[in-house]
Amino acid sequence: MERVYKSKVGWWYHLLIIIVIIGCVAAFLRAHVPAMIAMLLIAMGVIHVLLNTYYRVTEEGMLIARMGFFPEKRIAIADIEALESSVMPVPSYALSLGRIVIWSDGKPWLLISPVNQSDFIKQLRKINPNIQLK
Repeated sequence: MERVYKSKVGWWYHLLIIIVIIGCVAAFLRAHVPAMIAMLLIAMGVIHVLLNTYYRVTEEGMLIARMGFFPEKRIAIADIEALESSVMPVPSYALSLGRIVIWSDGKPWLLISPVNQSDFIKQLRKINPNIQLK
């Protein structure tokens, strides 16, 4: 059965949304058309990323990570060696700092932040019981 896990949304992403809203209001109050257009485009991008960041576990045993406009990342769950908790503030397919590092071929493959991490890990280990927890 296919499962979809939304990304957790951390305080920093909420702060980004607030800053974008303030920017939109300021641009409209000043009636500065180029700023209005720019802020609306930024707001649409931020909302698009918020609504389209998720991780899908397919029936074929694939993990697909999706984040807004960025290309999908795919890995066979059988190729996942380990999962590790992390709070690394580096760019990734995660909207929260409560992240999981996915290890494959002896190196970190991707950082993600599913809402229900324990259920997500259980689902992956059901498909590949050899996944280690670091």
